[in-house]
Amino acid sequence: MIRRCVCPAFLAALLAGCGGTSSGGTATPQKDALADLGQMLKQLADEHKKPPGKLAELDAVEPFIPLAGAAIRNNQIVYVWGAGYAAGGNKVVAYEKKAPESGGWVLLEDGSVKELSTADFAAAPKAKK
Repeated sequence: MIRRCVCPAFLAALLAGCGGTSSGGTATPQKDALADLGQMLKQLADEHKKPPGKLAELDAVEPFIPLAGAAIRNNQIVYVWGAGYAAGGNKVVAYEKKAPESGGWVLLEDGSVKELSTADFAAAPKAKK
């Protein structure tokens, strides 16, 4: 018998998209993937574990980020390898691939997901490897 378990980060990302009000913009698969990644980075920080520093290290956490893992591997989401959660942090740790050219969704160090214009993305501080 196969037992299935719902990852809390996946469930939170799924439920976040089901509300009646939206905090800026329309939900997209990339926004949900960024929220998924943010939840995992916060969990790693809570457990005093390092975030993935390279693509090969994504394997260990990918079961916990079903949306983000696929989006990172398919180059829909750009993740700054090694960037992690920081309470109150405002640096961009991941973003939609199109964000630098046409604006889009970004994940900040504090786990929040925001939609930025091209100009706002260019001006936003970015996490470093």
